[in-house]
Amino acid sequence: MNKKVRNNHFIHNAKEFRQKINEFFDEILPSIGKSLDSRINDNFQVLDPAFSS
Repeated sequence: MNKKVRNNHFIHNAKEFRQKINEFFDEILPSIGKSLDSRINDNFQVLDPAFSS
């Protein structure tokens, strides 16, 4: 979403931002969905808590 909607685009206000996000989910994501399969993986990193209780 950042690459397609936000990066290198000036968004004038919250209303325009919402419109762009809705456009992404309604129009852009369905057309690029299959290409995102390669970006999903099961490589999770386990983090130690900063503070223990």
